[in-house]
Amino acid sequence: MSFLAALMRPGAASGAWPDDPGINVPICTAQGTQEHPRIASDGASGAIIVWQDISSSSPDIYAQRVDARGEVRWTKDGIAICLEKGDQWHPDLVYDGAGGAIIAWWDKRSGYGEMDIYAQRINGDGDVLWQPGGAPICIAPSFQQELNIIADGEGGAIIAWQDHRAESYIPHIYAQRVNANGESLWGHDGVLIAGQVGYQEYPNLVTDGAGGAIIAWQDWRDGKGDVYVQRVNSNGQPLWHEHGVPVCMMPERQWHPKITPDGKSGAIIVWMDHRNDEESDIITQADYRSRAGWDIYAQHVDAQGNIQWQMNGIPICLALGDQYNHSVIGDGAGGAFITWHDQRGGDWDIYAQKLDALGNVKWTKDGLPVCAEPGDQYNPNMVSDGDGGVIITWWDKRDIYGDIYAQRIDADGNFLWAQSGAAICIAEGNQQDPQPVNSGVGSAIITWWDMRRVDADIYAQRVFSE
Repeated sequence: MSFLAALMRPGAASGAWPDDPGINVPICTAQGTQEHPRIASDGASGAIIVWQDISSSSPDIYAQRVDARGEVRWTKDGIAICLEKGDQWHPDLVYDGAGGAIIAWWDKRSGYGEMDIYAQRINGDGDVLWQPGGAPICIAPSFQQELNIIADGEGGAIIAWQDHRAESYIPHIYAQRVNANGESLWGHDGVLIAGQVGYQEYPNLVTDGAGGAIIAWQDWRDGKGDVYVQRVNSNGQPLWHEHGVPVCMMPERQWHPKITPDGKSGAIIVWMDHRNDEESDIITQADYRSRAGWDIYAQHVDAQGNIQWQMNGIPICLALGDQYNHSVIGDGAGGAFITWHDQRGGDWDIYAQKLDALGNVKWTKDGLPVCAEPGDQYNPNMVSDGDGGVIITWWDKRDIYGDIYAQRIDADGNFLWAQSGAAICIAEGNQQDPQPVNSGVGSAIITWWDMRRVDADIYAQRVFSE
């Protein structure tokens, strides 16, 4: 019993997880290039990881499970999810609620000029559950891409994507719900979410807590990038304004919205915003760094689609230079945590902010500096730490090559790990694109693609509360 208790302690590094950040756990080291890893929980403090794999002549989709102890559970170098002809790219996945995952990806099996969306379900033992090669989510003409996927709460998933099927090839937003058996529930090739004049791009969606979804996107119906949002019910029927609710329609550009649920069938939307920067000729690097650049803004929409905070959003960061590549998650109390990479200091650094349910910023004005080490820090992603705070991970070039670092921050903005971040991977070569998932209170499993050998591989590491 004492031994079992020791294993259950949040800070106990046991099993195959190494203590040395130069080693880590190999998920796939097959010949060729493995990249674009994405991660979801396995429901038992471990993780399921999916990636695009170029071990053959064209990219395929593979997956692997690593348990809470760091033991790889499936076939060495992963289970083949899709080996169809043509390219399979950019997979993403969600936990299926039963120890497995639903995986979706872009698929070019139909040939030149076509890109479709397919999905597959895999159980906790690595058995593929749907038809070989995946279930077709959308095989409409032309390109379907930039997908985003969430669980539907009933063993299935809701998937949204950017779709070029219109005669003009202008992209619109579509969505589909697929049940636990791989059957599409919202008609053939999905339902139209946004199809106005101009481009609708980069959908991002979250559950509405009632079997449906709230979907945000970047919208060009007015000739520039605005942010719109729509809620659909479990049958795929829009619940708000027919053409979407405008979240921000300021002059200049608002791009790449990210969204998190508010816990009450509404959502908080965060985007990068160019309203404060006039277009001008930039001659020197000093000119570039002294300009207003891209900023970060946010808005809250309630369950009925009503805007809750000031019109066109509240500022999260208005510091000089550019702020973007943002990530957002809910704080469990109607507010949100937001992180981004930031050029106010010359190099790229990592900053974060907390919002309460009323839209008040709770940490330092313009954001808390999470990591401002020499060199560049890029592309932060985060998960809840399970105790009211967050774990943020990023790609870090303080030592010239890209490494992986992480920081845990409590609800009051206090750093709980080393001041400049905990080293997750400092192996030789570049490590990039870290993706985390919670694995217990104060713990996360982080995966990334890794160039410590000749070509890119997939590695993972669990970081504990201590």
